[in-house]
Amino acid sequence: MLSYWFSMIYLLLTWSLALFIHTHGQLNHPIPILLSAVFFIIYFFLPLVKGRSYLCSLYLLSAIVYLTYWPSIPNPFMLLIILVIVKEAMNRLKGMKLYLFLIVQVIASLSPYLWTGEYLAGSYTLLLISYVTFLFLVWFRISVSLRSLTQTYDETNSQYRRMKRRVVDHEQAIRQEERNQIAREIHDSVGHRLTALLMQLEVARIKAEDHLSKAKFEHLKALAQASLDETREAVKALKSEETTGLAAVIQLIRKLESESHLRVAFIVNPGALSVPLSNNQSVTVYRSVQEALTNMMRHSQVRKGQIEFSLIGEQFFRFTVSHQLNKKAELNEGFGLTAMRDRLKQLGGNLVITQVDAIFKISGTFPIEKVV
Repeated sequence: MLSYWFSMIYLLLTWSLALFIHTHGQLNHPIPILLSAVFFIIYFFLPLVKGRSYLCSLYLLSAIVYLTYWPSIPNPFMLLIILVIVKEAMNRLKGMKLYLFLIVQVIASLSPYLWTGEYLAGSYTLLLISYVTFLFLVWFRISVSLRSLTQTYDETNSQYRRMKRRVVDHEQAIRQEERNQIAREIHDSVGHRLTALLMQLEVARIKAEDHLSKAKFEHLKALAQASLDETREAVKALKSEETTGLAAVIQLIRKLESESHLRVAFIVNPGALSVPLSNNQSVTVYRSVQEALTNMMRHSQVRKGQIEFSLIGEQFFRFTVSHQLNKKAELNEGFGLTAMRDRLKQLGGNLVITQVDAIFKISGTFPIEKVV
C-alpha cells in the first residue's frame, strides 16, 4: 500500500511537469486535461483489476501517455511516467506477456525521437532505457527469489510448528503412560498389601482378649486405612491428565512459546503462587490469560509480552497481561473480552484495560475464596 501511494504521488508530480512542458505553460487545453483525468482514474482502480483486464489496462495507460504528449518534442518526463507503468507490469505480468509489453514500450518511447529526427538524443534514451530495464529485471528476479524464500520459510515454519505440536503431544502421551504404569504398580502392589494388612489387623483385633490390645490394633488399623486412602488418591492423581490453576497457565505459556514463537516474561510476586484458588477462580485466570495472549498475537506485531501474578492484602488476587503496541489501538471489546469481564464479575471482581505509553495492559482482580 505504501508503494502504491508513493507511485501515485510520484505520477502526479511527474505528470504535472510533463504537461507543463507539453503545453508550454498553458494548462488550459481541454484534451490533455481530459486524458489526464482518464489516466489517473484507470491507475487508481488498477490494483483491483486482474487477468486480461489488467494487461489491457496497462496498454491503455501507456496509450494515453503517448496520445497526451504526441507529437510534441521528446518529453523526458513522459519517459518517467512510462517507467512507472513498466514497474506495475513487472509486478504482475510474467513470461511472454511481460516481454512483449516491454518491447512495445521501448519502441513507443523511441518513436518521438525518430519522428523528429533527433537520433543522438534517441540513442541516449535507448541506452538509458536499456540500463533501467536491466535494473528492473534484476529487481524483479530478486523480488521473485524473495517471495519464493518467504513462501519456503512459511511452509517450513508451519511444518516446524506441526512437528513441535506432535512432539509435545507424544511427550505428554508417553508421560501419561508412565504415570498410568506407576499408578497400576502402586495399586496392584501397595494397595493390595495394605488391604491384606487391614484384614489381618481386623482379625488380630477380634482375637485380642484385653481392651488395651484391641485399642492398639484399632489404632494400627486406622493408620493402615489412612495409608490406603492416601494411596488411592495418589493413584487417581497419577491417572488424571487435567492440569488446573496456575500450573495450567504456565503450561499454556510453554505451549504458546513453542508453537507461536512468543516470548513471555512470567512474574510471580511473593505469595501469589501459593494462594489457594478455587476451581472457578483457576478456570477464570486460565481463560483470561489465554484470551489476553490471543489478543496480543492477533493485534500486535510485537511477539513479547509479560504476565504478572500478585496478591493484594492477602484478600485479592490480581493477574496482569501487558505488551507493547506499535501505535495506539482503538479499543472495541469483542466476545473474548466481554466473556472475560463477565467471568470476573461472577467472582466479584473487575477487569481494567489501559493503554499508556504504547503499553497495552489487561488487569483482572477478584477476591480470594476460603477453600476448605
